[in-house]
Amino acid sequence: MMELNVLENHGGSRFERFFNLINLRFTRHEAWTLKAARRVPLLALFAFGTLWVWFFLPMIPFGILVVVLLEKAGIFGAILSMVLGIGALAIIAPWFFRWYFICAGLMIGRTNMAQLKEDDVSDRLERLMGPKSASESA
Repeated sequence: MMELNVLENHGGSRFERFFNLINLRFTRHEAWTLKAARRVPLLALFAFGTLWVWFFLPMIPFGILVVVLLEKAGIFGAILSMVLGIGALAIIAPWFFRWYFICAGLMIGRTNMAQLKEDDVSDRLERLMGPKSASESA
C-alpha cells in the first residue's frame, strides 16, 4: 500500500515523467517560436525551422533502420521503407502545413491562425505545469 502512495506523490513512473518533461520543453519551444515569429514576421519560417530539431534527432535511428532495410532486405525492405515513410509523412504533414500557414499568414499580416495556435499552446502549457504549480502553492 505504501508503494502506491509514493508513486502518486511523484506523478507516475520515470518513463511518464521523462515524456512529460519532453512534452513540456517542446511546448515551451513552440511558445518561443510563436513569440519570435510575431516579433519578426518576415523571418517566421526561420523560427519555425527550429522546431524541426525535435523531429530530426529522434528520426536518426529510424533513418539508419531504413538504410539497413534498403541494403539488406531487397524488395521487401524497399516496400517496408516506403510504407514506413508514407506513414511518417501522414503523421508529420498536418503539423507541418499548419505551422507553414501560420508563418505565411504572419508574413502577409494575418494573425488569426497565430492567435489560435498561441491560445492552444498556452492551454497545453497550463495543463502541463498545472499539477506542479498546485503542489508548490500547497
